[in-house]
Amino acid sequence: MTTGDIAEVIRRAADAVPAAGSDLDAVLRRHRRNRRRRTTAALGAVAVTAAAAITAVVAINPGGPAVELAVQRTTQADSAPETLGPKQRLPLNAGWALGPDKNGGQVTVPQVRALYELGADRQLDGTPVPEIIDDVRAWVPLDDGRSVVLGGKNLKPGVSREDGPDVSDFAIRLLVLDAGGQVGLQREVRVQGQDVELLGATATTAYLYRTPGRIMAHDLATGAEHRLTGLEPVPSWETHSLTVQGGLLLAAPHASCGLRAVALDTGKQLFATYLPCAATRVMRLSPDGRTLAVALSDPAGVVTLFRIDVATGKVGTTPVTRGERSGVLGVGWAGGTVRVAWLRLPSTGAHPLSEELRITDL
Repeated sequence: MTTGDIAEVIRRAADAVPAAGSDLDAVLRRHRRNRRRRTTAALGAVAVTAAAAITAVVAINPGGPAVELAVQRTTQADSAPETLGPKQRLPLNAGWALGPDKNGGQVTVPQVRALYELGADRQLDGTPVPEIIDDVRAWVPLDDGRSVVLGGKNLKPGVSREDGPDVSDFAIRLLVLDAGGQVGLQREVRVQGQDVELLGATATTAYLYRTPGRIMAHDLATGAEHRLTGLEPVPSWETHSLTVQGGLLLAAPHASCGLRAVALDTGKQLFATYLPCAATRVMRLSPDGRTLAVALSDPAGVVTLFRIDVATGKVGTTPVTRGERSGVLGVGWAGGTVRVAWLRLPSTGAHPLSEELRITDL
């Protein structure tokens, strides 16, 4: 990639990033409508939890100082001690904040082609994106260390074409990366005339949304798919944020601030609730499946954690930040403790992600 190519990457990435406090759902709808296939190294790296399904466009900082891939320990004391119990991997969705901000600040990452997450040791970890895909539509970190990735590959490099279900000479590949980032499985999952998105994954199954309005359980071992008919009718991907985790389909309409959970096997609605409208929102189900943690930042940049009892729909609220411009990067569980990773938005200058990352345990 030449210097001119890198400059074009940065310009396009900056144009795709919303200003702080903007409506992320609206940005994602525009992104889905206007997404173009990359003919060189991908601009897009995606950080999707099993419940977030959020596309992140990242920018690099060529010519600037080298950025270490280690997170500066937060000076903010954790509000709860480390709790024994299963720990979830915590992917980071920083795409909404990267690139020039309307206030003059910029957040950078060490490399553009990487999947970022917060390690159990509070270090910022990055897994390189394999060259067999040009862009990453979604990725789901599994608790056994593997990652399930959905990405596109242009089969005719040098030819720019619009995105869409009927675009020619384009592959959509489902990958499973091992704990070291090596490709353990790759499979073509595109069906001509259909859009496909990755909603979630387990150690054995990837859940794919296929148009028109179908959710498929894709067997990672064999590639066989079966339709989850108990969920029908399925909300449209164009009008809802959809994600699967812990045996639940979580659906949030773009036009409102509602959220509902439906059992994958029966289609039974478990709860429906309304939360404050948010600029960014990340959701994570507890390992025991009893509680959904929803971390969101409102348009003013204040981060709040909501705990929703799956059985009753009862909502508990805990503030995470006060009085500073911030946004949610990710959320995960360690036993009964919720770890919220959030970003302090810089006012001026370029700052590495590790410098602005903050961690709060609740």
